[in-house]
Amino acid sequence: MAIKTGLMHGPLLATLSAVLFGISPALCKLVIGEMSPILLAGLLYLGSGIGLSFVLVRQRINIIRETRGISRLHRLKLLCAVLAGGVIAPLCLVYGIKHGKASEVALLLNLETVATTIIAWRIFKEQVSRNVWAGKVLIVLAASVIILKSPEGLAFSASGILVVLACIFWGIDNNLTRDVDELPATALAAIKGYGAGLFNIILAAVLGFGTFEAYQIGGALLIGALSYGTSLVFFIGALRKIGSARSSTFFAIGPFIGVLTSLILLHEQPPAFFWLAAALMLAGVLCLYRERHEHPHAHGALTHRHQHTHDQDEHHRHLHDEKDNSEPHDHYHVHERLTHRHVHWPDTHHRHGHC
Repeated sequence: MAIKTGLMHGPLLATLSAVLFGISPALCKLVIGEMSPILLAGLLYLGSGIGLSFVLVRQRINIIRETRGISRLHRLKLLCAVLAGGVIAPLCLVYGIKHGKASEVALLLNLETVATTIIAWRIFKEQVSRNVWAGKVLIVLAASVIILKSPEGLAFSASGILVVLACIFWGIDNNLTRDVDELPATALAAIKGYGAGLFNIILAAVLGFGTFEAYQIGGALLIGALSYGTSLVFFIGALRKIGSARSSTFFAIGPFIGVLTSLILLHEQPPAFFWLAAALMLAGVLCLYRERHEHPHAHGALTHRHQHTHDQDEHHRHLHDEKDNSEPHDHYHVHERLTHRHVHWPDTHHRHGHC
């Protein structure tokens, strides 16, 4: 299985990632049984790492060598991303799945887009347009409809609180991951998978595995390979192309996929007010598609690496050895200082200042 994101558009990558991740709550509900939620979280990420290892072998990428080549700051950000998004967030999510309905969990996962955008805007200074904010407001209103009409009244259920916490920590993870652009997306996702997976499995060994069958282990590993591994590679590609706030908004289609999967596999029946929430969330996603950001801007000289093609844009028209002629390809390259005007999003080349 080859995973190439260089020629795919950011919105498409985020959408594919959302579909793969969106089906995971219902699938996890099917396999968890009496298994420890901590063990499930570990197996999901371990499955992600194992699945991506086959891709790394095919791409001839050595994780150890790649990790040694990144800066100390990026190593720190990678470690924090693994802890926030690979350890804490999935633990909150799997406990929420175990004690709540998969359809409710899926819908509340849309709050990850809100958390990601607020962190990107407030801490990482990513420019967020009115259309993006309008989309986030609609998503919050939709979540409020779900919460206010829940059996618990104005209070979150315990599972709801856990899912909200998972969304916050994934929001932190998304913004940290976006900046670790020295690592190929597949290598970054595999490091997260092995790091988070092994940590949670060791923790489960200390606290107790629960009871499980062999098919549950295999199912969890397979879900991890698809819904966490492949999905994460696509999402990292989107982060680097269109930034955190916009990637997370396109990712908002995932909960709808999750609800549909819950209806088909688990026969869950969401109440009537769900459709109002669904309409509000869809309207929020559509707001992003109307965004067009264009103004004159200057690029300073820059040396970095990422997957690219020579005819991709004005930034990648450099010459190099014949061995690098296959496209898309990944190597260190130099960008000369450039001032121009075009439609752009906060990708790898448009993150500094107003963008």
